[in-house]
Amino acid sequence: MTRGFRRILAAGTGVLLAVVLLLLALAVWLLLTAPQPRDAPDWRLGPALPLAHGELATTVGQRPVECEMAPCDTATALVVLGGIAGTGEVVDRVHWYLPQAGHWVQGSTLPAPRHHTAAATLDGAVYASGGAQTLDRPWQATASFWRLEPDKHEWEVLPDMPAPRWGHRMVALDGRLYVVGGQGEGRGVLIYEPGQGWSRGAEMPVPRDHLSVVVVDDLIWAIGGRAPESLARVDIYDPARDQWRDGPDLPAVTSGAAEGVIDGHILVLGGEEPALRGGHIIDRHWVLDARADAPHWRPAPPPPLPVHGADGAVLDGQMVIAGGAARHGLLSVLGWTDLLQVLELEPPFE
Repeated sequence: MTRGFRRILAAGTGVLLAVVLLLLALAVWLLLTAPQPRDAPDWRLGPALPLAHGELATTVGQRPVECEMAPCDTATALVVLGGIAGTGEVVDRVHWYLPQAGHWVQGSTLPAPRHHTAAATLDGAVYASGGAQTLDRPWQATASFWRLEPDKHEWEVLPDMPAPRWGHRMVALDGRLYVVGGQGEGRGVLIYEPGQGWSRGAEMPVPRDHLSVVVVDDLIWAIGGRAPESLARVDIYDPARDQWRDGPDLPAVTSGAAEGVIDGHILVLGGEEPALRGGHIIDRHWVLDARADAPHWRPAPPPPLPVHGADGAVLDGQMVIAGGAARHGLLSVLGWTDLLQVLELEPPFE
């Protein structure tokens, strides 16, 4: 080895070491400066999730109450399933929050790890659909479809969806489940009816993932999302006619937001712009009275910690956000939270 080569090797090693130290220092700085909950008078913090994670799915289901003899009564509970934790652990864990008891319990794990999956409850059973199983790029959507009955201890593997999806939403309406949006095959609504199987609905006018989806009366609202840029667009699907129409656009773009409906009022909270450069957590929050003659969005009470990657749900008439990330994009791994944020204000949220 020549003297000149040794000098080049030493210089290269020094540069590499400097880069590694700089990255470690940046990671430590990001951890030390992690966003913290702020004062939010209309909100409270509930018991922390057992695991800090995001890109998860939430729904409200029925969980058997502990008792010595069957049959046991069931209680309404918040269900949090799947997601991403740490620096890249895809989660198969399921956690239930029992508001009457005021604590979390661990439920039966999913048949396989999933992130960017979707969940909904139909006739007392909790369903989980799609998602991605690994973090290998590009993420590969799955068509998996699972059900957990209130009186069962294990998830049932059902026939796959007609097309794989991740980053979608799933909602229940009139005895059916509707899968809306997401990355994967096709752009149409996927419809599941127990005992009948799957069918397909009309295609979304603008296909997108990381959207928010809610049901108000007999209509399904698809709000915001990413295609691949974040959108302010709102589309409304009428299942009875299998038709889409335009809805009132958000005042600003968002994707990965939490959503819920209370007494006809749609809440869309937080979200993110994921780009590493110029990206950020969206600290804008909106509410709309969908039953008004001329529905329009207006500011909603800001939560203690704005996040993305937490679906949101309505539990006992209160909007809740469990988990998520307080940092955007690739920095999410340094921003997972275990917070349970509960909005105590009632409609019209003024």
